[in-house]
Amino acid sequence: MVIGPPKRPDEAINILINALQPLGERIHVIARKRIGWGTREKPYIYLVIEGEVSVLRLSDGLMLGSTREPHVLGFTEMFFPVRSNQIRAETECTLIRIDASRVISEIDRLNLWRAVAELSTYHTTYMVYRDLQIVNQRTPPVVYQYLQEMDQLPDEQKHRINILSYIQERTGLSRSSILNVVAWLKKHKYIDYQRGGYHLKVNNLPN
Repeated sequence: MVIGPPKRPDEAINILINALQPLGERIHVIARKRIGWGTREKPYIYLVIEGEVSVLRLSDGLMLGSTREPHVLGFTEMFFPVRSNQIRAETECTLIRIDASRVISEIDRLNLWRAVAELSTYHTTYMVYRDLQIVNQRTPPVVYQYLQEMDQLPDEQKHRINILSYIQERTGLSRSSILNVVAWLKKHKYIDYQRGGYHLKVNNLPN
């Protein structure tokens, strides 16, 4: 069974970006550059204004999730600075970096804690969704789930992301186990893709 991701709280995200944008510094980040959550003394909130970013686990580079603009990242790390992950720009990005101490006072002043709660709940729910996809699951259903996710991507992303990299970065499955499933699906015409595993098209997937 293919399970869909939680719905993004777009209204809460837009409220937070509109309120916090004047407080920060606009930065431009090249593709594949990694960014920390701040210093030991000064955590940051990041507003994603343009581009695609992901969050990687530091211990093994596993991709915990990715998102496009508009988005707000950093509230969890601001309140609970474990420093076990970092941001990576997947494309050229424009971000606004804001000192977290300025963020808290502005949220207090404008009474925006509900928007913060909605966004934080979305991030938590997304991690539950991700765990349901990969924890204690057999390889084929995990691959099916991510193929379905890839099939929903815009064409521009399908042209630059291949199937193997997309699934391996998010699951830690071995190259051979992914390729075995993908090759079987293509042989039986459940999916199609161009040379190199780009531009996936899902025709149908087994139950």
